[in-house]
Amino acid sequence: MHTIATLDPNTAKGRFGVAYVKSIFSQAAVGFNETAPDEDAIAVDGSLEFAIAAARVQIKCSAQFKISGKSATWDSELHWRESWSTSAVPVYFVLVILDYKDPMDWVQHHDAGTNQRAAAFWVRVNGTGAPTDKIVVPKTQRLTAATLELWEREVKSCFIPTML
Repeated sequence: MHTIATLDPNTAKGRFGVAYVKSIFSQAAVGFNETAPDEDAIAVDGSLEFAIAAARVQIKCSAQFKISGKSATWDSELHWRESWSTSAVPVYFVLVILDYKDPMDWVQHHDAGTNQRAAAFWVRVNGTGAPTDKIVVPKTQRLTAATLELWEREVKSCFIPTML
């Protein structure tokens, strides 16, 4: 680890994941209100602020998977599932995958700019059937700015059923 580090490796990875996802939300010009660290009682890291209402987002970041492939599976905790099932608005689980374990490889700086060497994938975790202890995140569901148009339609459908 680096001599200037003040975060442990898992915390650094978690912060990177949130920052990565927030950069995508910013690209789409949609605000994100992050849940304070000790206030995540409903198992979400924040709310994505659409005009009609917010969607809830849980973010995890890992270097244990590869960006390529068909899916990634994450263990879910019972209290997460219980919290998500009570939400009247969509709850999305976002998995940020880092292809590199070393934090110095997560961001690449070069003359033309800076690249974040990661990818995020998502799955809705409420209102889609019986929740299980495994969250399967399909890699066909890449999180991009365009994804938020679908998410907004799903939020609207909670209030205006014909919007989906």
